[in-house]
Parts: sequence; C-alpha cells; structure tokens
Amino acid sequence: MTTKTAFEKVKQYLLKIYKIPYVNTIINGLGLILGVLIVLMIFLRIYTRHNQEQPTPTLLGMAVEEAAEVIADNNLRIEIADSVYIFNKKPGSVISQNPEPGTMVKKNRRVFVTINAKNPIKIEIPNIVGYTLRQAKAILEQEGFEVGTLYFRPDLGLNNVLEQRFEGKTAEPGTRIPKGSKIDLVLGQGMQGERTGIPLLIGLKLNDAVSRIIEASLNVGRIRYDETIITHNDSLDARVYSQYPAYMENATLGFGTRVDIWLTLNQARIPKIEHADSVNTMPAKHADEIIE
Repeated sequence: MTTKTAFEKVKQYLLKIYKIPYVNTIINGLGLILGVLIVLMIFLRIYTRHNQEQPTPTLLGMAVEEAAEVIADNNLRIEIADSVYIFNKKPGSVISQNPEPGTMVKKNRRVFVTINAKNPIKIEIPNIVGYTLRQAKAILEQEGFEVGTLYFRPDLGLNNVLEQRFEGKTAEPGTRIPKGSKIDLVLGQGMQGERTGIPLLIGLKLNDAVSRIIEASLNVGRIRYDETIITHNDSLDARVYSQYPAYMENATLGFGTRVDIWLTLNQARIPKIEHADSVNTMPAKHADEIIE
C-alpha cells in the first residue's frame, strides 16, 4: 500500500468521525476557543507594546511647559499630580516626578509630576515671642515656616525668643507671608557668658544637620556639595562628610556662630563616627576647650 493510499484512508476516516454530530460540535467549539485565544494574544501583544520600553526622561527643574514637550517627544503623557510652594525654587518648575528618571516604561505611560506653584501660598505668622528656641522651631515648622538667622542679646531668658523678624522687620503675628519663608529670631544669650556645645553632624542628611545646628543655638553657614551631587534628589539623599568647626567633645562656641557643612553621596568619604544624642549649653568657664 502506497503512502498516498494510506493518507487517503486516514483522511476518509477522520471525515467520517467529524460527521458524527457530537464530535463535530466538540471540534468546532475547540477550534473557536483556539481562534479567540490567538486573536486575544495578538491584541494584548500590540496593546501592551511587548518589549517596547524606554527610559523615563529627567524633568526635574524644567518649566512645566518644557517638561510637557519633552514628554510628548518621548511618546509619553504628563499629568500634574500636585503643586507645592518652595520659595527658593523657580515658580512653575518640576519638583518631583513619578516614575523617577531612568525608569523603564512603555509608550503612552503617564508621568506624574509635582510642580512649584507660580503664586506663593500665604499664611499667617504665629506669635512665638516668649517661647524657647526648640518650641519656636517646632511651631514655625508646623505652620509651614523655617527658622532663619538666629541673633542673640544679653537677657536672663537663655534661648527664649525676644523678637521675631521677617526680611529685617518685626514679623507681626497674623501678617500673611509666603509659606516656606524664613523667620529670623532674636534670642536671649544669658548674662554670664554662656556658650553652646558643637553638634556632631557627620553622617547626617541636610535637613537633620540643619535642625541640629539650629537646636544648638548656632547658625547654618555655607552648604557645599561634592561632585557626586547632580540633581535635587541627590542633595536630599546626601550626607555630611565634613563640618567646620569640627566636632570636639566638651568644646564650645559662642551663640549664633556659623557652622559650615560639606555633603556627599560617596559613603566611603564619610567618617565612621558615633553620634551624640544631644548638645549641652554650658558656661565658658566650664569648657575644657574654647573655639572662637
């Protein structure tokens, strides 16, 4: 029997089985399901743009109009998720984005951005006269302000707020000024030559270092970044690797002295130092070492 003859017999046998009603129904149903699955797989492959990913462009610092153009050029969509007001950032600029720069995404993906408000939000200045420095700092930050420059003058109320100022003038309680503004404080420095300890800042992030400087009755001096800091997010993640004056146990400074800090993302550059829990204020005559 030739191959052709065998094939014809198999074909006739299959056709005979196919003509059986219930077999015919089952085969047609399976064929329909298979066809639907194939069409669905093709549709999903096209819809999800399988393996067609691209890095999210960097939008940080751009004007929102410029960011929208960059997003369109990359076949993505932009959506403003929120707006905040940061006084030292350009109005209308992108403060943060999600997904972050460099994240692999598919075309037509939405990129959510937070922008710096073009018109500052204004809020009322609280009355912090009479409070201690720590209390005043907590109140200002809770209301949306920052502590600015600390000034000192002889007064029995050591570290108590004697005056509050904004842009060189008395900051009258209830006056509305931009949220995020810095309020300068005039504080009592005691009457017996009191001084303050040097805070240990090595290894701290910027915000934590600034808080510790202020809480030690000192002022923030120069803030320097090394070559590892490129973006705004980098500056938030950076840590202090050097400070001046340097930390020394039992050494003291005069109230209001400026403290400079240097920050990096390079962990190998940060000395391994255990942090002191607090900084004590002490009279100069009790200090083992005095730094001017």
